[in-house]
Amino acid sequence: MENEDRIVILDHIKDICKRRCILPVVVIVIMVALLFIVPFGSLLNPKDVKGIFNVKSSDSFVDVSTGKMNYTGYDVKNGMGTEYSYYYALKNGKCAFALIPKDLVKASGKSLPEGSVKEEINNLEFKAKVIKPNGPYKKMVSMFAKDLNWTDEGLNSISTGLVVSSANYHPYRYIFCLVVIILLILAAIVRLVVSIKRFKDPYLFPVCTYLSNEECHELMDEAQDELDSENYLQINATYITENYYIDLDTSGAFIIPLKDVIWVFRLGRRGFDIGKHSLTYTINFITRDGEVVKVPRKSSDEAMAIIKSIKATEYEIITGHSDEKMRMAAAIIRGREEENAETQPEEKTEE
Repeated sequence: MENEDRIVILDHIKDICKRRCILPVVVIVIMVALLFIVPFGSLLNPKDVKGIFNVKSSDSFVDVSTGKMNYTGYDVKNGMGTEYSYYYALKNGKCAFALIPKDLVKASGKSLPEGSVKEEINNLEFKAKVIKPNGPYKKMVSMFAKDLNWTDEGLNSISTGLVVSSANYHPYRYIFCLVVIILLILAAIVRLVVSIKRFKDPYLFPVCTYLSNEECHELMDEAQDELDSENYLQINATYITENYYIDLDTSGAFIIPLKDVIWVFRLGRRGFDIGKHSLTYTINFITRDGEVVKVPRKSSDEAMAIIKSIKATEYEIITGHSDEKMRMAAAIIRGREEENAETQPEEKTEE
C-alpha cells in the first residue's frame, strides 16, 4: 500500500504548473476583453462621414468632412500645449459643435494678430473622437450663450448633444496600448504553453538552473530516492538529504546537489505583508563553477535553520556572509578554473 505521506517531487511540480496556468489565463481573458471593449478598429480605420450633422453618438472615431462652420471665439489647450478651436454649424434648427486643431484653421494675413483663426471654414476634413459634453465644452457653451444673449439651457436644447473633438483623438496612445495588450497576450500564451508542457512532463521543470534537462531528469530521480529513504532533515517545505538540497515551496521547486556547492549564505530584503513590513530572505548557493542559485522568500529563522543544516552535512561548504568568506569562495572558483584550463587538451596544429 502506497504511503499517503510520501513526498513526490513530480506531483509537487505538477501542482506548481497548474497554479502557474491561472495567471496567464486571467491575463488572456482580460486582454482579449479589452480588444473588444476598446474600439481599436474604428480608431485605426475611422468612419468616413460627410457633414458634421451626419455624425452619430454611436460613432467612436470619425474622419469627417465639414460643410460651412463658424468660429465660436473660444479655444482650448490640452495638457501637451496643443491648441484647438471650437466651431459650430446650424442646420434645421440644430447646432453642432466641433473642436478642431488650430493649425488646420489658422488665418493668414499680415494685418491679423498672431494665432488668429478663420471666422468661417468650408469643406475641412479632420479626424476626431465623438464625445459627450465635458467640462471645457460646458464652460464654452456658457460663455458662448452669453455672447448670444441667450441661456445655457436654450443653447443646449438645440445642440446635438455631442462634440466632434480632435482634442480627444489620440491614435498614438491607443496604438501604444494595443501593442502592450498584444505583447501581454503573447507573453501569457508562452507562459501558459510552457506550464502545460511542464505539467504533462514534470521532468522539463528547471529544478536546477545550471544543469541541462537531461541532468535535471537524473537529479529528480536521485533526489526522489533519497526522500523515499526518509533520511533527511525537514524545515517546512525544505528537505536536506545526504546529497541534496530540495526545496518544494508552493511557488517553485529547487534541487541542488550539495557536492557542487562551495558557499551558502542568506541576504535579506524588505518585503510587504498585509499591512506590515517584514524582512524576507533569499538563500544564495554558489557552486564550484561560479554559478549562483537563489532560493527566495524565506523567513529569518527558516533561512538560519537551513544554513545550519547544510553546515552539518559531510560536505565542506562555507556558510554565512563576510568579505573573508567571499575571498575564500573566489579562491576556490579560481582554482577550479585553473584546473579546468590545465586539463583541456591542447589543440593540434598542422605543420
